[in-house]
Amino acid sequence: MTTTDPGLLLRPMLHVDDLAASVAFYRQLGGEVIHGGEDSDWVLMQLGTVQIGLLNRPPDRERGEDTVELTFDASMPLPQLESRLHQAGIPVGDGTDHHYGEQLHVRTPEGLLLKISRREPG
Repeated sequence: MTTTDPGLLLRPMLHVDDLAASVAFYRQLGGEVIHGGEDSDWVLMQLGTVQIGLLNRPPDRERGEDTVELTFDASMPLPQLESRLHQAGIPVGDGTDHHYGEQLHVRTPEGLLLKISRREPG
């Protein structure tokens, strides 16, 4: 088994009740909208070196979502990462998000759901 780094970048996703108010709040912290808008289902904002997503919907508790989700973008192809996790004995579930496409769903030892999407090179 190789120890190749999967190249994960963290992108927290926050479920918010009022997208416009949340965008205004994060703008006061220096945030800039880089995808989506206040009239959409979600917004991606850049705050310094970090990106956060704001989702204009309540978390889907049946899918294991919570108010704050830890999502990652991986430079490693998802099948390769999934194989690596399976070899380590870590259960992996598949998921599809209509905004992010195919994802791997993994639970931390504490039960927190992590979602991992493929980051396109470049």
